[in-house]
Amino acid sequence: MSAPIARESRQSAILDVLRTSPVQTQAQLAQELRRRRISATQATISRDLRELQVARVPAPGGPRYLPPAEAPDPEGRLVAALSSQLRSLEVVGSILVLRTQPGGAPVVAAALDGLGLEQVAGSVAGDDTIFVLARSPGGARSVEARINQARERGARWG
Repeated sequence: MSAPIARESRQSAILDVLRTSPVQTQAQLAQELRRRRISATQATISRDLRELQVARVPAPGGPRYLPPAEAPDPEGRLVAALSSQLRSLEVVGSILVLRTQPGGAPVVAAALDGLGLEQVAGSVAGDDTIFVLARSPGGARSVEARINQARERGARWG
């Protein structure tokens, strides 16, 4: 039976698993943690991955999670997130509406926020939808162009 474990120890184990095994899903990660006698819910694993700034990037055989030291730069994270998660993008005035695969919005939003774009006042991510508020309609178009460029890079990369 798995025992509860302190957050720091669990997160350390997560990083160790990601460094030693190709992990494609949170379910795989949960299974690897159980093998180490660490019990964690999907919600806990998801939160840990965000806190640890783990990236999910395209790889041969399908996307995989990488620890921060092995993850691409902020632009690379955006490319990876968009190529595996983004379904559509629409600009409405100063707002960009991005639709993702279920559960993909936090990953894409974190990658976009990681760029620190001046044109972006802020973003809100749900499960599969992101609202990005640009400082102006022109700023929204500029961010749209940046996203489209990253999508094109991802299409060539993946």
